[in-house]
Amino acid sequence: MIKSTLAASSTGVLKKERKELQEKAGRGLYVALFLFVGIPLPGTGAWTGTLAASLLDMDFKKSTLAVMCGVVLAGIIMGLVSGGVFSFIR
Repeated sequence: MIKSTLAASSTGVLKKERKELQEKAGRGLYVALFLFVGIPLPGTGAWTGTLAASLLDMDFKKSTLAVMCGVVLAGIIMGLVSGGVFSFIR
């Protein structure tokens, strides 16, 4: 009984914090998701982005669009890097 009460209260707190974060960030949350997925670093791909969107209870269509655009951005960046476009940075 104690465990279920603790889980119920922590779930309520998480829902409240999610809502506050979404109110503060607004559309910026989707831009942040786009950039998170779009920067080609280990652990910042589509799977992790959709997990984050799910945990933050973001709108499905908007978060899917942000993740898809982020994957395209990551592909463009990796294509440029592997093509040697950034070879002048050495």
